Amino acid sequence: MRIVEAAALASRHGGEPTAVLAARTTAGEIRFACAFPRGESLGWLVFDGDGRPLTAVHEIREIAEIIAMCETAEEASAGLAAPEADAALRRALQFAADDEPVALAVRAMREAIAPLVVTVPAVRVADGGYLDRVAVAAGLVGDRFDYLKETAYSVSARLGGTPGEVGEELAEQLWSTVRLLARDGAPDRFRESVEGGMAAAQAFADDVVDHYLIELEETL
Repeated sequence: MRIVEAAALASRHGGEPTAVLAARTTAGEIRFACAFPRGESLGWLVFDGDGRPLTAVHEIREIAEIIAMCETAEEASAGLAAPEADAALRRALQFAADDEPVALAVRAMREAIAPLVVTVPAVRVADGGYLDRVAVAAGLVGDRFDYLKETAYSVSARLGGTPGEVGEELAEQLWSTVRLLARDGAPDRFRESVEGGMAAAQAFADDVVDHYLIELEETL
C-alpha cells in the first residue's frame, strides 16, 4: 500500500490525516501511523497493510518507537542536511583549484555523506534495517567531520581580511558545510544522540497510545 492509499483509507476512520508515517515491524510487515487533528493535539491510528486499524498496544508502541528512533537517527547523522552539504562541497571543489590537501578533505566528506543523500529519501519506511544503514553512514561522517573542520580552519588562517581575496569563497563554502552538518547535532556524537533519543521515542509512543482514536485491546 502506498502512502496516498493509506491516507485515503485513514480518512474513512478519523477524517483527513495531517501525516502518514510508514514503518515495518520486526517481522517485516508494513504499517502506517496516521495523525489526525484533534483541537490543539493530534489523534492517532495505526493501520496494517490491508487498511485495518491496529488495536494491540504492544504493536502500536513498536511502530511508534521505531518511527521516532529513525527520525532521531536522521537528524543525528546529518542526513537531513546531506543534500545541502553536498551542494556546498561541490562549490568548494570548484574554488579549491590545485589545492590538493583541501580537495582531498572535500572529496572525503562527499564520499562520507553520499550514502546519506541516498539513504534519507523524501518518503521512507522506518525499520531496524534503515536505522542500521543510517548508523553506518553516520559513523563515516563523524570520522571525517573533524578533518573537514581542520581544513576549514587552515584555509581561513591564510586569509588576510581583504574582501574578495583568493580563498575567501573556498573558506565560506567549507564553513557552510560544517554548519550544515552540525545543524541538527554534532555528527561525531551519533551514538550518544540516538541513545538520548530513546526516552523521547518512548514518550512519543505513550502519546500515540494515549491519544488513540479507537478502543485498544486490554493487556495483562
